[in-house]
Amino acid sequence: ERLNLFTRGALQINDQTTAYLEAGMFLSRTRATGTPSGVNDNGVFNPADPANPLVTHTTTLPATHPDNPTGVDRTLSLLTTDLGGRNGETKNVVSRLIAGVQGSAFDWDYEIGLGHIRSDLTDTSTGFIRHSVLQAAVNDGTYRVNQPGLVPQSVRDAISPELTRKPKSSVSLIDAKASRELFTLPGGRLGVAVGAEYRQEKSDTPPVPFTDVSDIVGLGFSAYDSKRSVKALFGEVTAPVQKWLELSAAVRTDRYSDYGSSTTPRVGVKIKPASNLALRGSYSESFRAPGPTESGNSSSLGFTTNAIITIGDPSVKPETAKSFNLGAVYEPIPGTSLTVDVYRIERKDEILPADPAAILGDAGSDPALANQRIAGRQPNSFIYYDADGEIAAVSGPYINAASTKTDGVDLELRHRMNLGSVGKLTGQLNVTHVNSFQRTLADGTSFEYAGTHGPIVLSSGGGTPKDRATLALTFERANWAVTGSFNYVGPVKMIDHKGQTVRQ
Repeated sequence: ERLNLFTRGALQINDQTTAYLEAGMFLSRTRATGTPSGVNDNGVFNPADPANPLVTHTTTLPATHPDNPTGVDRTLSLLTTDLGGRNGETKNVVSRLIAGVQGSAFDWDYEIGLGHIRSDLTDTSTGFIRHSVLQAAVNDGTYRVNQPGLVPQSVRDAISPELTRKPKSSVSLIDAKASRELFTLPGGRLGVAVGAEYRQEKSDTPPVPFTDVSDIVGLGFSAYDSKRSVKALFGEVTAPVQKWLELSAAVRTDRYSDYGSSTTPRVGVKIKPASNLALRGSYSESFRAPGPTESGNSSSLGFTTNAIITIGDPSVKPETAKSFNLGAVYEPIPGTSLTVDVYRIERKDEILPADPAAILGDAGSDPALANQRIAGRQPNSFIYYDADGEIAAVSGPYINAASTKTDGVDLELRHRMNLGSVGKLTGQLNVTHVNSFQRTLADGTSFEYAGTHGPIVLSSGGGTPKDRATLALTFERANWAVTGSFNYVGPVKMIDHKGQTVRQ
């Protein structure tokens, strides 16, 4: 359920100056139902011992329990249907207030703004199991197996309490920007723009109750409390050197209080050898600062074939990237345009969660490693084996992988037809082809993901198809428009990366 309220007001102070105020309140509520919880798992994160972070919950039914006919202790396997499903409800309230002034002065167009954005989330879960309470209730016989009528409500409430946490975050900012044309070049007026920004980011995410003591079956620990400030300066220039040649350049410097500074440039060129043909190219650099989850005291728990535990690491560095683009826009006839862009992106120090493929390497089942932990292929990573010598879980910190490179082609074909009194018809075809999506780890090991179901660590198994396409047709008449679209996603192999064989 979503409810959004938004308002904006503007005040014309004089012919050159306008003040404005924007306010918004956005409410969303989500309810989800799930299957009942089991009483055992493959492991959850233990924040008290990051060096050995896996705690495995196994519930034992004592020989003396009235529902144990074997007369010996045994592992209890059970879906707790009497405690209900693992259900959740989230309520998120986001408030946004922006005020600013824009206008012209001394031949400059300017805008100055202030803003504050805040998010308050209430996250409630039911149906999860506190392992220690369940085991105690099984030990003393107050919890009966599949006999809910014999279990007091107070025992059920203690075993499966309502779990509520209230994360909150906010951003406060002030920014200013100005632009003007300086002088005339053979191709037009040279334009410049400059700006500055300051913002303060706060985030407070408490853990789900009892996950800080590793007591919830199948639910990992995640918590962080962070605050940082960011300052930025930026500038841009556009120079129409000739009618057929335009050059552009920009640079931005950001300083984060929790890690330092990054400066990122961009340069571009546009050439028009003919009135219906434009060629363009650009080079740019970028970065992404680590988030509080990646650099804080936190973990996340996921599952593919095995449990995957990723742990926050304060030594994580920012990601950096370089992008190269070459393209052309061609209009063979009025109403028809063809755009082709070739891109290449190179990222370094990419921040990645624990990657099962990289941690496991060629590790597999081994009865000799039953109930043991061994080091994984990545630093500070581990592989955990169950009682049968099967791989149960892997754990590792967020890391800066060596590099990721991807390149491909984007194509857009657009045609617009005037049907006279009938209306107008517009067709648009967009096609993206990924030639390569390759990640190289610090040890030199490379993985190619294009055309596969991976990378699991980045896409949660969504895959990296080589081809995607969208065809859309829009018919317009008077005040009405109707659009139909067809989406195509190319096939992927059911492996994490090229060369991988499916584990049995």
